[in-house]
This record gives sequence, structure tokens and C-alpha cells, in this order.
Amino acid sequence: MSFAVARLRAGGLITSYQCQSACPHCLYRSGPGRETASISQDIAAACFTKALSLGAGTMHVGGGEPLADPLALAGVLAAAAETGMGIEYVETSGSWYDDAEEAVELLTELRSMGLTTLLVSISPMHNGFIPLQKTRGVLNAAKQAGVAIFPWQEHFLKDLEVFAPDTTHPFAEYLHHFGPDYPAAILRRTWIHMGGRAFDLFAPVLGRQPVETILAQASPDCLAELTDTSHFHMDLAGDYVPGLCSGLALRVDDLGVPLDPERYPILTTLAESGINGFYEYAAALEEYLPRPDGYVNKCELCQDIRRHLSERGWFESTELSPPEFYAVP
Repeated sequence: MSFAVARLRAGGLITSYQCQSACPHCLYRSGPGRETASISQDIAAACFTKALSLGAGTMHVGGGEPLADPLALAGVLAAAAETGMGIEYVETSGSWYDDAEEAVELLTELRSMGLTTLLVSISPMHNGFIPLQKTRGVLNAAKQAGVAIFPWQEHFLKDLEVFAPDTTHPFAEYLHHFGPDYPAAILRRTWIHMGGRAFDLFAPVLGRQPVETILAQASPDCLAELTDTSHFHMDLAGDYVPGLCSGLALRVDDLGVPLDPERYPILTTLAESGINGFYEYAAALEEYLPRPDGYVNKCELCQDIRRHLSERGWFESTELSPPEFYAVP
């Protein structure tokens, strides 16, 4: 089977995995324990150029926290202007906000460089690290700077407003106030991709099943997921994240052509024989043992197998990237 990501539809560029917040639903396990490195202008330009060549005319910018490194973000905006890539919005959690005047000055300067819209994350998970007062400060600063606002999940405001706005509130406080079924209510209200830390947050309401059940119910291959580009991501290392499978990567340079099975054995196995083939390989040759508490779905099983390979010092390929994804909680 020939596996290639031939066309790109809609996606984003991850400028850094560093973030003040370690949100319990974060797909990429971003947080303060991640490397502080940010994307270079050259890598941003290369990513934009490849995306444009494969059909994506606009992208968003995310992280981590893009505004934690304003100079790197300015370089990304410059790379977009240089290559002709349209930037739909820049994501922020608001963790960088300290002073209203300084925030307006920063956003005004970034607007002059091409920032048109700021997506501001609003959720109980973010509120564990970002006081509502900061979130409102970012929203107000963007208005004053003439930057359009995209309040992401604004419907959560009424939940956040139950608590004091000048401090953070761990997710446990939300569980105590709204009850143990609150995570299920969140999933009914918004889309959250199951990956990274999200499995542990939502497993109590989604449930976990034994590995035998997961394998029996799995599709024969993962080709559809791996080639889905309806919401793709590229990152600061020049990697492409296939199918939003965080912790799994292929080089941006290899997009658009069939992948070499020797260079990409994990992706090739998943594309050809799915989680069953990957599990059989890991169990037979890499001494992988399934967890007794089971898995939410095949993606959690895959993520756990990849964690096992990373901990064993996997050196067969560069697909398990970034390595930090498997080393931080």
C-alpha cells in the first residue's frame, strides 16, 4: 500500500510547545516543563511554502503559547507575508497578560505585522492556570488594539463566572461544584480531540476497555485517519503531525509523495494494518504489555505503545517526535 499525504485542507502551525499552562485536555502535552524553543522564521516559511503547494491557502498559528515569544511570532507573521500564506488567527490562552497598557502596545505592534484575529481560549481546563481576570484583560486589550476577537468556547464563561475571577481554579473545583458528570457535559458542549492528556481527563466518563475488545473493534487500517487533513498541524521542528496523532511525526519535506517504509515504519504499519498490526509488532518484538485498566479507544492504545517504544530508546526512525511528548505528564 502506498501511503502519502497528497493534499492539505485546513491547519495550523505550532510555534512552541512551551506554555505556562499544563491543561488537562491538552492534545500536545504543552506546559511549563517543555523546551522554551520557538519556531524560526525560516522553518515557518518552509512550512507555509509546502502547505501552499499542497492546497492550503490559509493557516492558523498556535502552540503552546505563541505570545510567550513575541519576536518568534513576529517572524511567523513575516514568513506568512513573504510566502503569501493567509493567517486566519493566532491562538492564545492569555497566560502572557500582566499589564493592560503593555498588552495593547504588543497587540498593536503585532497588528501592524499582520495579526488580524486573536483566538482567546476560554474553558474550565484553562482556568486551572489562567484567572478569568487575565482572559478578560486579553479580550479588552485586543479590542483596544484593533485586533478582531475569536472567543473560543465563550459558552464556558457562565461556568467560569461561578468562581472568583482573580485567581485560578483547578479542574477538581469544577468537579466538586458541577458534579462527577461534568466532563461528560463538556464533551456534549464542545469538540475535544482525544489525545495527549485528554484520555486521562475524560476516561472516567468515557470508560476504558480491555485490549482484546479494542483490537476486535478496530478498523483494519488507520489510513483514513492518517491522511485526514481537515485540521492538520505542522510544528517548530519542521514536522507534520499526521491525523492529529500527537507524538507522531513525518517531515514536512516528505509531504506530497509516498512515504518510504524504511524511514517511516510506524506510520507505514498503521496505514497498512492499523492498530492490530502495530500492537502485534510491539508485543512480539518490543516486549509491550497491555495496561490492565484498558484503553478509551485504539488511539489511546497506540499512544501507549508509542510511549513504551520511546522509553525503550526507539531508534528505528524519527517518527516519535517530539521526544518530550512521552517524557512529560
